[in-house]
Amino acid sequence: MSDIPLISVIVPVYNGEQYITECIESILSQTYHNIEVIIIDDGSTDDTVRITRQYAAGDKRIKLISQSNRGPSCARNLGLENARGSYITFVDADDVVSTDYLEVLYILLCETGADITACTFTNKYDKLGLANENYVTLDSSGYVADVLYQRLSDNSIWGKLYDASLWEDVRFRDMRYEDLEIFPRVCLKSRSVTFTEAKLYYYRPNAGSFINTFSTERFDSTKAVDLILQHITETKCDDRLIAAAQSRKLAANFNVFLLTYGNPEYIPESLQAWDSIKSLRSQCLKDSNVSSKIKLGIVASFCGRGFLKTLNRLFSISR
Repeated sequence: MSDIPLISVIVPVYNGEQYITECIESILSQTYHNIEVIIIDDGSTDDTVRITRQYAAGDKRIKLISQSNRGPSCARNLGLENARGSYITFVDADDVVSTDYLEVLYILLCETGADITACTFTNKYDKLGLANENYVTLDSSGYVADVLYQRLSDNSIWGKLYDASLWEDVRFRDMRYEDLEIFPRVCLKSRSVTFTEAKLYYYRPNAGSFINTFSTERFDSTKAVDLILQHITETKCDDRLIAAAQSRKLAANFNVFLLTYGNPEYIPESLQAWDSIKSLRSQCLKDSNVSSKIKLGIVASFCGRGFLKTLNRLFSISR
C-alpha cells in the first residue's frame, strides 16, 4: 500500500486541553498510514499548544499552525489552505475516530467511485467501530435532499472523507451553522456520495455546547438556510432540491420562533420567523418527504402561535 494517496486530517482546536490528546492519539493510530494531521490552534489560552507541540515534535505527520482566536470557520479555512492531500477529512478536537475510520472511508471511495464517503457517528464510546458495514450510494442531489429533509444523513462536515478537488474554490463562511451552510455547496460538486452505517466517529456529548445552550447566534440558522436556498436556486438544481431546501428553511424558522416567542427582547426575530413559517407551511404540508413532526408543527401553526408553542412542549417540534 506504498502508493496510497495522502489524506489531510484537519483538526481545529480552541482550549481543548481536556480531550485533544485522545483525539490526536486516535488519528495517529489509523490503519491508513499515509496521512498529514493539520492542527489549527485558534488562539488557545490553556495547555493546548504545549500538548500539540509535543506531538508535532514526535511525529513528522503533524503540522501545528497557530492563529489568533477567529473561530472554527477561519481555523478550518486555514487548514484547507495548508492541506496537501488528495483527500480531506475534518475531526473536531474533542472527538475520537475509530482506528479504521480512514481506511474504511477510503476503500468505499475506491469501490463505489464516489467523491465523498460518510460514516455514522455515535455519542457512546463503547459503540465506536465496525458493528454494521451496510452502505448506500446516492447521487449528490439525492444525498443533499436527504440531509435537508433531516432523514438518514447529517450536515456535519466531520465524519466524512472528501476528494480534495471539491474544496478548491469553497471556503467556510464566518458564521454559526457553518457546517449546514457549506455542505450543499461542497456536496453538489460531487458525482455521488456513499454513506455507511458503520459507527466510525465518536461525537462527544457536551451539555454546554453551542447547540445545547441559548444564544442569539442560534438565529444564524435562518441565515444559513436562506443562503442554501439561494445557492440551490442560482445553480438551477432540480425541483426536489428546492422543495428540500424550503423544508429545511421551515424547520429552522420553527426553531427560532419557538426559542423567541413570548420573549420581549426578541420580538423582531420572532415575527420574522413567524412570517417565514406562514409563507412556507402550505407548500411543505403537501410535500410527502417532510417529516411527520414538522407537519404536526405546520398543522399547529394554523391554530395560532400560542397553540404551536404549547404543542412543542409536548412533542418537541423544534429541532
